[in-house]
Amino acid sequence: MDEHKQNLIPNSSQIPNVILDLVLPRISEAEARCLLYICRRTFGFHKDEDNISLSQFERGIKTSQGKQLDFGTGMSRPSVSAALQCLIKVGVISVQQRAKGNRYRLNLHMDVDKVVKEINQLRNLTKSSKKSLPKVVKKFNTQKKEKKEKPSFRKINDFSGDNFNQKVKDLAKKMTIRN
Repeated sequence: MDEHKQNLIPNSSQIPNVILDLVLPRISEAEARCLLYICRRTFGFHKDEDNISLSQFERGIKTSQGKQLDFGTGMSRPSVSAALQCLIKVGVISVQQRAKGNRYRLNLHMDVDKVVKEINQLRNLTKSSKKSLPKVVKKFNTQKKEKKEKPSFRKINDFSGDNFNQKVKDLAKKMTIRN
């Protein structure tokens, strides 16, 4: 454990390559955010494990003076809870339940292909592309506005045929101003 702490870069958060290269690109955003937050709270503070409450995952940590140290994952409590349960179930992280927040530890010896396959089976939508989203139904206008046919000048101006006098009278009525 001491040898591991000597290799960490000061004032930074080291994230294992296996997580960055093989796991994060292949899991959903919720699991990825929780996994990164655990990396920050553990390896970022030169620890192998750390107590993290759900409210810290949700909103981050504030000092007693009100200064915001971090913003957590930025997700809702149900999303955080579901993502953590998924990560625990597939063995990416381990958790010890304690009174002051659960104690989280990353499993760096995980079988990546197995983990990714199981996470993808647990989630309905793992990609945020348009292909994975349900198809949008076209909106239907329930207000049936009928098009009122306006008299056309061509129809009125057609003076051929037997009813020439009637058409002239109709045209005169339409042009007359009524009081």
